[in-house]
Amino acid sequence: MVLKLSEIEDLLSTELNLGNLETKIFLLIIFNGKMSVEEISDRLGLDQSTSLEHISLLIGRNMILEYSKNLYECFHPKFAIINRYRRLCNIKNIEFKKNLIIDNISTILEKPFDDARTK
Repeated sequence: MVLKLSEIEDLLSTELNLGNLETKIFLLIIFNGKMSVEEISDRLGLDQSTSLEHISLLIGRNMILEYSKNLYECFHPKFAIINRYRRLCNIKNIEFKKNLIIDNISTILEKPFDDARTK
C-alpha cells in the first residue's frame, strides 16, 4: 500500500483522533529523528509555546517522549500508533482488535523512521 503524506496525515487524524498540528509534529519527528522545540517550531512556522502545547499532548498520548531537556523523539511507529489506537478503544469503550488501517499506517512509517535514525 502506497499512500501520499497528506493521506497519512488524514488517516492519523481520523483514526487516532489527533489534531492537525499533533499529526504534523509526530510525522516531522518520524521523518527527521530527534528534534528540539526550536527546530519543530521553525520547520512548521509555529511559535514555541504552540509547539510545546502540542508536544505535551503527544507525550500524554504516549506517541513521543522528551529524550533529554528540550529534545523530543517519537516511539517506534508500530508502538506509538497501535498503543494510541488501543487507548482510544478503551476511551470509546469498544473492543480492541486488529485494524488494517492502523497496521498499514504503522508499517508505512517504519521505513522513514528507520532511515532517519541510521543517517
